[in-house]
Amino acid sequence: MSVVWLAGLALVPAAELDLEARARKIDGRLMAPCCMANTVAEHNSGPSFEMRREIREMLAAGKSEQEILDHYVATHGDLILAAPPSRGFNLVAYLLPVLLLLVGVVSMLVVVRRWSRVPAPELPTPDLAPVDPEDAERLRRAVQEYDSTS
Repeated sequence: MSVVWLAGLALVPAAELDLEARARKIDGRLMAPCCMANTVAEHNSGPSFEMRREIREMLAAGKSEQEILDHYVATHGDLILAAPPSRGFNLVAYLLPVLLLLVGVVSMLVVVRRWSRVPAPELPTPDLAPVDPEDAERLRRAVQEYDSTS
């Protein structure tokens, strides 16, 4: 009988820990109603403390996470949620960053392709006049003379 009692005693703190973990998860999904700047988990104000207490009471009463979130959405509207629901106009918040990233990647690919396709400018070749044979002979002798002196 004492083994059953010890096993039951060990389960009580685990259930309380589970309730607290679930409560903290919900705290992190709701914004503080006083300023909507931080989540209930992060904010230290009277309304946040009251919400934390209510959340724990609702969990202890057997309400699910979704039921608790729905309760606060019904009371305060969608703005109470830390992450807007992915429906309707709120989809823009989820899709716009992905769309902008894709536009940026495609733009960079287009620019890089254009840069790699631009041919190097051709330099004009100078017009060389034919060399006079006398000048060529004089140059040849000058080079020979220079080579023999060095």
